[in-house]
Amino acid sequence: AVVYGPEGTAVLPPRTGRDGVLRLLRRLGRRPAAPEGPASLGAALRRARLVARRRGLVVVISDLLDEDDWPGQLRALASRHEVVVVQVGDPREAELPSVGLLTVVDPETGERHEVQTATRRVRERFAAAAAGQRATAARAVRAAGAAHLELSTDRDWLLDVVRFTAARRRRR
Repeated sequence: AVVYGPEGTAVLPPRTGRDGVLRLLRRLGRRPAAPEGPASLGAALRRARLVARRRGLVVVISDLLDEDDWPGQLRALASRHEVVVVQVGDPREAELPSVGLLTVVDPETGERHEVQTATRRVRERFAAAAAGQRATAARAVRAAGAAHLELSTDRDWLLDVVRFTAARRRRR
């Protein structure tokens, strides 16, 4: 396992096996928390591309809800590395429940909106927009040349990873 420090230098565990992993986890636990505010997937992909000099496997775990130029950065990263994008989603993000007036808060910006969920048309538009966003993200990942694994919080993620890995192995 390789983790990159704040200056972009590789932090390698000095030992292998269980001891090395535990040492790496302790070291990660001592790192300062990420700054508050919006994070940029595109910036993270760019940094990974610039720091990872040798060809290798890069696993990106994200909800892919970022609005910056992450597809371009992903394409650049996948041109040199084998990239697997793990898109994590929650079914509650795809459909609004009919609960009346609902206040939603953007966790990155703190912006609040009130939505009347009792209206069927609002729920349908929300579901269509969420499905469209997921389809657009999946197309962008495939167009970049990266593998795409969708994980959901309501399923056994380990089983999904095993199936994904087995399918990739069969294709080789």
